[in-house]
Amino acid sequence: MGVTDEKTTRYIKLAEVFTPGTPVANRDRFAGRVEQVMAIIEALSRAGTHVLLYGERGVGKSSLANVLADFLKPIWGERRPTIRVNCTTQDNYKTIWVRVLTEMNIEVPENWAIGKAEPDVVRRLLQGVTPNRLIILDEFDRIEDDDSLSLMADTLKALSDHAVATRIVIVGVADSIDQLIGEHESIQRSIIEVQLPRMTQKELTDIVDSGLEVANMTIDGRAKIQIGRLAEGLPHYVHSLALTAAQRAILDDRNEVKVEDVHEAVRKVVERHSLLKEYQTAIQSPRPGNLFAHVLAACALADKDRLGYFTASAVREPMTRIMGRPYDIPAFAAHLKAFTEIERGSVLKREGFERRYVYRFRNPLLQPFALLTAISDGVIPADYAEDILGREKENPTGLRRLKPKRR
Repeated sequence: MGVTDEKTTRYIKLAEVFTPGTPVANRDRFAGRVEQVMAIIEALSRAGTHVLLYGERGVGKSSLANVLADFLKPIWGERRPTIRVNCTTQDNYKTIWVRVLTEMNIEVPENWAIGKAEPDVVRRLLQGVTPNRLIILDEFDRIEDDDSLSLMADTLKALSDHAVATRIVIVGVADSIDQLIGEHESIQRSIIEVQLPRMTQKELTDIVDSGLEVANMTIDGRAKIQIGRLAEGLPHYVHSLALTAAQRAILDDRNEVKVEDVHEAVRKVVERHSLLKEYQTAIQSPRPGNLFAHVLAACALADKDRLGYFTASAVREPMTRIMGRPYDIPAFAAHLKAFTEIERGSVLKREGFERRYVYRFRNPLLQPFALLTAISDGVIPADYAEDILGREKENPTGLRRLKPKRR
């Protein structure tokens, strides 16, 4: 069958619901995160309380921030305008608030042109806003000016102390609140911190089901499970794999996505992903038979703690499975060290002390990509790949459990 209007419509609908390149912007397309959403709603229902939303890169923080206003309608009685500012490395306290006030159509104080912005002035300006608004400061981790972090903490405290109705949600990549806004004990009662972990298997497969339903499509149960597991808890890869697999099914005049569609999607995602260059930098070597791709795949498969850290000993089992014979730490220790160095893009971050080092992917999105590529390129043997995709995981978050190491 050739190109029909129905096929074109469904193809376009898929691209509207599966958006690997941009955060979700519609509540109807948002899946999971019930616990975190309820924590934020409860926090913002309290007078003078603001929210710090943090977590790994790629777990869906911006998507949640996009739909917060919809979730707050039961509290506010209506969907009120959201003021959203994406912070940059060039921003400071004053530039952020100039942008926020401009978005709110509030006149920026004239003395800011040559002087400093002060938290109490910001507080007075926001106190006069009716109705109250939701202000989202996204990518706050990109701010490099320490004074700006202190001033923002002072602002949150001032807004809380005066029970200003307009609320602030600060969003950023971090392992803890201190990383995001510094150590400011004075604001502890002014904020609620909400950590966004990787998504559970059910949350990931719910994204698949809800998206395909819009295009009147279904998916084989095993294919759906494989998409969820390959994503390693990151919604970006669910969107990417589901979109590519479903498009293949449409081109083949089918309403059901099958396992072979997922396998072909893996190959296509690997070929055209923006991380390909970063991956190649990490594994390239003039020596034939080098093990960099194998070790990086084993790192992707290693047991990890809740923050994504793993030990060298955790790499031993997947490396043994990949190579088909016992592999102990001395055989790949030099590779782990190389992955932390600039020549290989510093794809791993190393912390701790000698013999007690822990590692983590510097870019969390590279972990699933390394796994996808290893499967696509045959670095991971077929029987092991089937075991990875078919086995039941004890930990539903997509991160394998590891007893946290003292660092």
